[in-house]
Amino acid sequence: MAKATAARGPAFEESAARLGPTGPQAAVAAALLAVAALGLLLLPLVTTVALLVLIQAVFLGVSAWRILLLVASWTRPDEIAADPPAWPRYTVLAALHDEAAVVDQLVANLAALDYPADRLEIFLVLEAHDVATQAAAMAAARPAWMTVIVVPPGGPCTKPRALNHALRFATGDLVTIYDAEDAPDPGQLKAAARAFAADARLACVQAPLRIRRRGPTRSPLMDRQFAVEYASLFEVTLPGLTRLGLPFPLGGTSNHIRMEALAAMGGWDPHNVTEDADLGFRLWR
Repeated sequence: MAKATAARGPAFEESAARLGPTGPQAAVAAALLAVAALGLLLLPLVTTVALLVLIQAVFLGVSAWRILLLVASWTRPDEIAADPPAWPRYTVLAALHDEAAVVDQLVANLAALDYPADRLEIFLVLEAHDVATQAAAMAAARPAWMTVIVVPPGGPCTKPRALNHALRFATGDLVTIYDAEDAPDPGQLKAAARAFAADARLACVQAPLRIRRRGPTRSPLMDRQFAVEYASLFEVTLPGLTRLGLPFPLGGTSNHIRMEALAAMGGWDPHNVTEDADLGFRLWR
């Protein structure tokens, strides 16, 4: 059984939420803007044509990059079917904020996960001031292995800070994150555990996220656009970046992490509201 992890994330001075452009980067950007402004002043026609050519070149470069990712993602690894000798202990974290209305739905979805109950712990992580969600969570029909954790008051009041607090109680070998509206595939934990068991070097597994409609909606076109965007990101872009050996941003949910790797990173960056993407790049480094 893994020990509980004390995680605070990087210091604020080192947080990506605080860091801006370096001196050389700012100098190059300022020089390019100055050259463009001077060109528009002295040679407006030539400068305008040059800028249009540059924009077209960037567009073609982005298109070529998309095609490369599509080709790289075309071949998928075979699904790992062999179960590990023993299922690792799994910690599931679900941070909720002002989401009392969906607590029962979330509890039912998490209770449906197909994983040995004696190897599973689930924490509903709530903020101290969110009394309504606390009441809903305590009233919900929770399995014995699903616990409510209340994060003490303090700042910053962010999801990554709440997750770091919950790690103090986590004893899993693997950890995953779910959001309040998630309905994970019941076999997702076992699939991730098989992947970790098959490759000792593997630090993180990202499950694809899919947008699904649950009945009539007033914005079907918007729903389809979201579904296409998610499919493009999780079925093409992220697998393509992985095949190319490049860093990629994790999704905010359904990412499965080896606990020792997460502990080595110091947990999530509490100052960064894109803590998922930030953690993906820090794991890659």
